[in-house]
Amino acid sequence: MTKTDNAPHFSLNLQVRGLTQSATLAINDRSNRMLAEGRKIHKLGLGQSPFPVPEPVVESLKQHAGRKEYLPVAGLPELKEAVAAYHQRVDGLHFTADNIIIGPGSKELLFLLQLVYYGDLLVPAPC
Repeated sequence: MTKTDNAPHFSLNLQVRGLTQSATLAINDRSNRMLAEGRKIHKLGLGQSPFPVPEPVVESLKQHAGRKEYLPVAGLPELKEAVAAYHQRVDGLHFTADNIIIGPGSKELLFLLQLVYYGDLLVPAPC
């Protein structure tokens, strides 16, 4: 690019030149096409859930909004215990809090699952 008096000079790093569309944007485009075809789609590709936040979660967020410390990487122990108890009570599954990982969002958790799991990943719907 030729620098002129009015235009700033910039050069793209060789590592990013020629990159194709990101997987996130590609899945968003594909889901938009499927929506246009009249298919029922739950768009989770860009990190925004189409489902409303349950009121108890909103209230808990309000109560704890002032907390600024980092949380345990695998999630709050009390929450992990509650999730394990819920699935034992409702689904008859016998998990402990040590079997539960709580994360900041489904996108990161699904990415990590794909990263560590060898084989085909099938996610049931609804999940």
